[in-house]
Amino acid sequence: MVYKTDPLEAFFEHISVSISNQLPNGAPFTIHCKSKDDDLGTHVIGAGQSYEFSFRINFWETTLFFCGLGKQGGHVDFDIYKVPYRCDDCKWQVRGDAVVGLGMDPDSKDIVIPWK
Repeated sequence: MVYKTDPLEAFFEHISVSISNQLPNGAPFTIHCKSKDDDLGTHVIGAGQSYEFSFRINFWETTLFFCGLGKQGGHVDFDIYKVPYRCDDCKWQVRGDAVVGLGMDPDSKDIVIPWK
């Protein structure tokens, strides 16, 4: 994730979020993301596929998108984007053990959210 510190830069910036299916055995997952103002609907993401969306940060810098993910045998709710992250190209992976937010180095794990 790339982090930003200048509020004006963040305000005008276009944010992209991508979450890829890395589940074992070709398993799909279901995702439903929304913010206070936007409901992005429910989507089924197959093996090797990704779900992506983009937006701009609001004037008050309070933008928050949260998602519910489900797979066979697990579910998790989490904030997929909130302003303090300051990433402009946020990458996530859905894995067998957790949902993982990635840093600039694809092997680094900035955020790990275990399945419930």
